[in-house]
Amino acid sequence: MAREIKRSKQATKNIILATQDAVAGTTQVTPEVIEVIAQIATQEVAGVYSMRGKLSDHFTNAFGSNARGKGVELTQTEAGLTIDAYVFLQYGVAVPKVALDIQNAIQSQITSMTDLHVVQTNVHVSGIVPEKVSRQIDPDNLFGETKTTEVAD
Repeated sequence: MAREIKRSKQATKNIILATQDAVAGTTQVTPEVIEVIAQIATQEVAGVYSMRGKLSDHFTNAFGSNARGKGVELTQTEAGLTIDAYVFLQYGVAVPKVALDIQNAIQSQITSMTDLHVVQTNVHVSGIVPEKVSRQIDPDNLFGETKTTEVAD
């Protein structure tokens, strides 16, 4: 009678890192770890306002937890890793320059931390966020009228 072996999702998704031949055993990293590395690297680039989240991230944030790896999608192929970063940029930045900085930051961090080969890094600009203009309302002058004082002769 044939017996079906069930594998957990985690076991099939892990990425095995290269180690020296003399080392007995393997080092495995889940894709979520690589997504978090890419997310942090992206958020440290000047001009990035935030990362795009998924609907589930909004629920997670509502309950006080941080969404791990939000705004980053990882695809693993035999050639290496492909990373897609979805970002909102600050108004006034040079989009091509910031996108190139994001690509370099992601590739540099993943290579230095995991020694994995990143084949392609795609930056998707989901939006531009304008500067917030702070308007303070004076409770004594709700309509913004200018007060004139009369001078008595």
